[in-house]
Amino acid sequence: MQAEMSKSVPFLTKPSKLDGWVGNAEFDPFMISEYFPVEYLRESELKHGRVAMLAVVGFIVSEIIHLPGAAYQASNPVDAVSMVGAQPMLQIFAFCGFLESVFHKGKMTIEDMHANGQVPGEFGFDPLGVSKDPAKEAKYKLSEIKNGRLAMLAISGLIHQSLITGHGVPFN
Repeated sequence: MQAEMSKSVPFLTKPSKLDGWVGNAEFDPFMISEYFPVEYLRESELKHGRVAMLAVVGFIVSEIIHLPGAAYQASNPVDAVSMVGAQPMLQIFAFCGFLESVFHKGKMTIEDMHANGQVPGEFGFDPLGVSKDPAKEAKYKLSEIKNGRLAMLAISGLIHQSLITGHGVPFN
């Protein structure tokens, strides 16, 4: 019996626990899904993707629009983080932690985060009613995961470009 090979990395075996997940590209070269619950990994991927999508927009907008005050006048978004200081950053992280606790009803560990059957990434927020049409919902879920993956790469590239060149996006 021969092991089935991955479509995205043909010289590695196909990850067994990723079947049935939206956006499955059979890419798990370190076989992380064999050691951690796939629900937790998907939740992490969705969160990081959503944050990255917001970060890409924020990275570009922060070079064009500045809030009043000396602390908000940096033209390089990477420099702007250090100019603002620790307190605003701590407020953001505390608020994110609060939201995380509320959305998961206090269940914050890998073992119990999805023990009640909660679908990763779904928090009951659907103001446009996308989930009423299963075909539309599947399309948007696939779009979200693909755009999130792209945004994670994009923000990494933007940050590294800014660190290497000392400038932000091509507006400078």
